[in-house]
Amino acid sequence: MVEIKNILVPVDFSEVSEFVAEWAKDFAKKLNAKVHVVFVLEDFAAYEGLYGSIKTLTDLENVLLESAQKSMEEFIKKHFADYPEAQSIIVKGDVVEKIIETGQKLQADLIIMGTHGRKGLDKILFGSVANGVVKNSPIPVLTINPYRLKKG
Repeated sequence: MVEIKNILVPVDFSEVSEFVAEWAKDFAKKLNAKVHVVFVLEDFAAYEGLYGSIKTLTDLENVLLESAQKSMEEFIKKHFADYPEAQSIIVKGDVVEKIIETGQKLQADLIIMGTHGRKGLDKILFGSVANGVVKNSPIPVLTINPYRLKKG
């Protein structure tokens, strides 16, 4: 049987992430596995010509990074305070690519993520992150649809 010792949990700090975090923590406890909670900050360098100067984009990225760090600290305290085998990671780049790359670097045995994240503009601009990870990851991916589970 495959041994699962490292679980990667991508989050976007939405209500869905909170739901998935609890599931991931329960899995990790049962498997005695480490949890790596990752947030990917979209890299804005690719949009330089569209929005203005790189200084403006760099300032925006710095504000978003600082906000992500605070959000991650709060997220870990809220959902993993009772599970010291959890660590947080913030990376910058393409969301799907960085989730997979982070999982490979950490030698994750499993990725647990929601089928839905933030709604609205993010979904239109960036497409389905879960779909991209499932299609491209060499690491097994467990997806959780929190909307189906809540109803059931």
